[in-house]
Amino acid sequence: MQAKVSLLARVNDGTRRFPFIPAEIHRRAILLPVERQSDGRSFGLNDIIGFYARYPENGKRKVKPLGKDPVAAYTQFQQTEQDFARAQKGLLPINPEPEPPAQKAARDIRSLLKKYEADLVTRGISSRTIAKYIPPIKDFVQLYTRSRTSIDDVGKDDMMAYVEWMRTHLKRKKGDPQHTYRNRVQYVNAFLATFDVKPPMRMREIKKPTKKRPWKYSDDVLNLLLSKASREEKDLIHFMVNTGFRDEEASFAVWSDIDLKAGSINVHPKPQFANRYGLDDRGWRPKDSDYRAQDVVFDPKFVKIMAERKKRMKAKDDGLIFPTPYGNPDIHLIKKIRRAAKKAGFPTEKIALHAFRRTFGTKIAKVYGIEQARIWLGHEDIATTQRYIACDEMTTKEAQKKSAKAFAGIGD
Repeated sequence: MQAKVSLLARVNDGTRRFPFIPAEIHRRAILLPVERQSDGRSFGLNDIIGFYARYPENGKRKVKPLGKDPVAAYTQFQQTEQDFARAQKGLLPINPEPEPPAQKAARDIRSLLKKYEADLVTRGISSRTIAKYIPPIKDFVQLYTRSRTSIDDVGKDDMMAYVEWMRTHLKRKKGDPQHTYRNRVQYVNAFLATFDVKPPMRMREIKKPTKKRPWKYSDDVLNLLLSKASREEKDLIHFMVNTGFRDEEASFAVWSDIDLKAGSINVHPKPQFANRYGLDDRGWRPKDSDYRAQDVVFDPKFVKIMAERKKRMKAKDDGLIFPTPYGNPDIHLIKKIRRAAKKAGFPTEKIALHAFRRTFGTKIAKVYGIEQARIWLGHEDIATTQRYIACDEMTTKEAQKKSAKAFAGIGD
């Protein structure tokens, strides 16, 4: 089959995937609207992000952007076809790439936001991560374009106006709102930097949130929760304490992740959940798309608990460890443990799945060392693990006994 240049249109079909679909030429022009053959859906100019020429070059596939204007894109496509045909014959191109302009043309920040979102999809960023990054940037763009549209004009005053807008319009949640403000500014800065715009506001110029010491659950608290928990709640508490899994890792964990003979577990991608539960066509993937560098080794008592659970559930290897009654991933596992806390008279607002992860990390660091804790928690650097290691807090009887011993020599 003879190599050729293909004309493509990249479209916004509402799925956040921004697919490329073939475009046709009719009577020396690009035929609009562009129709997708798989489902017959048509896309007008407002839905088209841009046109592209795709062709092989030096053994690799090259995709050349032609812009969004169909007239200019058609002209560039003709020139690309002409040069490609000459290259096939060993001749030099007659339409060399134009020199970049000495001065930047006005770049519409709204169009660049669409391109940025499409590029995140191309890079393989998960749909949930994109859903976290894009809304804060859209809020900034919407505020900014009330008076200007060029991304190159963004200045410090615009960022300060955005911070003030957040203070007024964002719904207040528990905790210090500075966390939210700083994260949102970071997302906007990353967007601007992608298009060679120096972030106008440095993070040190934004007030830092009040630091809180990390806390974990003591053995007293864990035993209190277990004493009032149902069998299902007990299994989940033991699982969170013994694996150090993140919330989603526990929700999407399946029995094949566990090696009951070796007494260990790891995190693996779950392509079987593709296009379900808010996931894209790649299914569920671990954070940073990677598994632990080493399997997490279990306490033999926990191996027995998991083996009994699998037998009791009559579960298959591809089955979820903690499914809902309908067999779906349970993304509200926290509610189960809070039910146990309520029965035990423990404050439910102090129940957080991340605290179980810190409990796991702190225990492992004490016994194996902080480097082993880093590996089993799945952290890339030791500094992150150091922030996880918690002091002995959330205690009851343990703290009272230690305090009594410390002050035993003082009379009435």
